[in-house]
Amino acid sequence: MLWTAPYWSIRLLFVLAAAVSSFPATAQVSKTNPSASSTKVTLGAIRWDNWSLDSPYGQVLADPGLRERVPYYTERLPNGHLGFPGNTERALNADVHYAKAAGLDYFIFGYYLESASWGRNPNSAVALNRALTNFVSLPDKLGIKYALNFNLSFPSRDVPMVSAAISKALLGPDYMRTSDGSAPVFFLVGTMEPWLKGLGGEEGAKAALNDMRNRVKNATGQNLYLVALLFNLPETGPVAHRLGFDATSTYATALGASGKSLSYASCAALAQNAWQAEAKDGAGGFLPTVTLGWDYRPALRDPHEKKSRKPNPDWCQPATDGEWIQQIRDAIEEAANNPRNDRFQSVVLYAWNESSEGGWIQPTLSEGVRRLKVIANAVDRHPTIPPFKLTWPTQIDPKTCAVGSSSISTATADAGCKSPSDAMTIAWPCPPGTQIASDELRQGPSEEGEKIQPIWQERLCVPQER
Repeated sequence: MLWTAPYWSIRLLFVLAAAVSSFPATAQVSKTNPSASSTKVTLGAIRWDNWSLDSPYGQVLADPGLRERVPYYTERLPNGHLGFPGNTERALNADVHYAKAAGLDYFIFGYYLESASWGRNPNSAVALNRALTNFVSLPDKLGIKYALNFNLSFPSRDVPMVSAAISKALLGPDYMRTSDGSAPVFFLVGTMEPWLKGLGGEEGAKAALNDMRNRVKNATGQNLYLVALLFNLPETGPVAHRLGFDATSTYATALGASGKSLSYASCAALAQNAWQAEAKDGAGGFLPTVTLGWDYRPALRDPHEKKSRKPNPDWCQPATDGEWIQQIRDAIEEAANNPRNDRFQSVVLYAWNESSEGGWIQPTLSEGVRRLKVIANAVDRHPTIPPFKLTWPTQIDPKTCAVGSSSISTATADAGCKSPSDAMTIAWPCPPGTQIASDELRQGPSEEGEKIQPIWQERLCVPQER
């Protein structure tokens, strides 16, 4: 989901205009195997992290008919509503293990500058950055890296603050790097015009990017690899390269507003047309985007969304596993074969958690870990995941379950410790390649937004024997 000011209420609808007029109604899925390119091309997954216990956006998913979208961490709150604590440290720890099992290399975190410019509320930015904060604090990320994506435009006076945020991130060991050691930083530039306006036009934007590079170099000794996430690439791509961006990409392949359904093959072909046009006519690096799904109709249930989005969107039909696999492999080949990608061969996956817009990778209530398996099979990456624990609050009333300071096994717990059936919550699944070794219950501290000390379930996941 894409934020504009005020970013707590408005999101952008965008159309990737390149080659919209010509794409096939169907596409054949070949049975090609992953090539050697899959070992050198990195996979980054876009994140949108306004999922919290008090987030109003989650309520658009409170529909049993949307269980394929509802994330694994959803919980039933004491008031009967659903909570979506996707920004907690325990959820980020689970995400790292899921991402590793899928063969991903890095997350692209939407970053919100904690600035008061243009009437923005810095506290809102702090809340939106909480998932990133908790990710960075994890003691073991299994080699999963991250990159920043500045989701909002900013004025020239905020360039020092942008540079400081980048420099702080680069001081840690977990920031993504290009082949020459530079640090990729993404900017959601969109249609270019509002972004340029905030920086005083093309010359101002060019000066801002140069200033940013110099400030970060002086603070960290490291170079930047700047990526512009654009809409309407044929028009905006050349401008981005004039400004000094090293590469271009896009957030997702969105559609029109005619209220029609398109096959996934058609949506995939639309994206590939844009890749090919950029490879032919582009001036710099290019990161192909694989859009796993596009259908924001559920988001229109939210009054704020209804005001800011086209009311009659086109949408992509669900893909088969084979269609996803082929699209991912084609994107990898596109990234590997572009001679201008010598510094950074990478594919952008939309998205880790854009559940209300229609693109997600994370496990969900009805799909489980399906999409993790699809991506792992597409790139033939099946790493061994070390034993770890998933932890989540159950719906059990602490007064009816005699759990003290020590945990008890769910297999031996009495009737008062059985969680009531709820179609909108699940036990957190172990990642592909692992299995359940034990399930235990224990009492634990309350999280933000919870008023009752919950009982927590701890699930130990261990590698499967191969």
